[in-house]
Amino acid sequence: MQGAYVLRTSDGKTRHMLPPNGVRIPDLAIVNPFLERLGLGKLSPDRVVTHPGRHRKCSGVTTSGRGVFVKQLNESLGCPAPGVRRARSFEALRTPELSGAALLGADDDRNLLVFELIEDAEPADLLAREGRFDAGLARCLGEMTGALHELPVDLENASIDTSPSRYPPLGSLEGLTLTQYQAASSAVLQGWRLLQQDEEVKEALRALRRDEDTASKVPTHGDFRLDQVLVVGGRRHIIDWEEFRLGDPAHDVGMFVGEWLYLAADRAARGLHTGPVGDSGTVLGVSREEVIARTTVELRAVQPMVGEFWSGYRSVRTTTDPDLPRRSAAFAGWHLYDRMFSVVAKMMVLSMTQYVANGIGRRALLNPHEIAGILEMGEIDVTSR
Repeated sequence: MQGAYVLRTSDGKTRHMLPPNGVRIPDLAIVNPFLERLGLGKLSPDRVVTHPGRHRKCSGVTTSGRGVFVKQLNESLGCPAPGVRRARSFEALRTPELSGAALLGADDDRNLLVFELIEDAEPADLLAREGRFDAGLARCLGEMTGALHELPVDLENASIDTSPSRYPPLGSLEGLTLTQYQAASSAVLQGWRLLQQDEEVKEALRALRRDEDTASKVPTHGDFRLDQVLVVGGRRHIIDWEEFRLGDPAHDVGMFVGEWLYLAADRAARGLHTGPVGDSGTVLGVSREEVIARTTVELRAVQPMVGEFWSGYRSVRTTTDPDLPRRSAAFAGWHLYDRMFSVVAKMMVLSMTQYVANGIGRRALLNPHEIAGILEMGEIDVTSR
């Protein structure tokens, strides 16, 4: 057995079992020799803790007493994964303001990343869902994001990635590849059908890509979801820098905003009626007017967190970019579609939350000024697209 899944129960005890479906463990026969070369000792196969996600991940305390978090990216061995190079590139530029798990080692041939283990941390998405995400945390993350976007970069000497982000994937707007189709759940295909049949949204996504191409580029995280933030004690850590690159700052700001828009969509869905399909508007029998009214209430409810983030961001990043609120709101709109595809990856049908999220995402893409205004994201440049 390559490793055991460790379940920590409420009384502090642990149970060891085989990994659940979908959880894959890095090959310790590859990991341990690398850990030993780094002088960190070895991980015991029956004591590692596995973590879900698209990459192979595990953590534990080595035989030398060092806590480590190991990630093996999914590219084939011998074929270097760009994420390894990007993580190393960020580590070379990291400043004290950008606290996170230190990169202890990277192996390009085996696509391995080894980080220090941040113990007893809680992910910020859990705090948000449970109502424990406070204004201080929001402002702190805004300040950290602003500091990231203000990092000085010497393009002639830096190894920072300058390739465009993978998202939104414009090619998929016209059709999925056979590989994508075969891997998709029924709910994912349902979501793509809704998106591919919406010509206005498709054009808004193309415009978003054009905006990204012409925007001034800064160092960006590239995948700034709330689960990429760990909180322990009074410290906040941003992790997972495998998408680090020069990009549009609206991408990071928009993803943070999009996380709160998705939470607003979920809350709105839970507050709406569900029932048989009717004639009044949506496939779930809820009128369009009722959905808009409820979502507007929930959007205003998350505004304080977005406002604190924005205030912290602008207190650190003083570079003039009057179109940033509009572009960020539009990116947030795409993020709702992206979240939908992630959440329903193993579902048969779209849920009420996904339909509401689709509606908010569409609203943000087609009318980003409106969403930026509701969220009070600073001065809006009304002359921009």
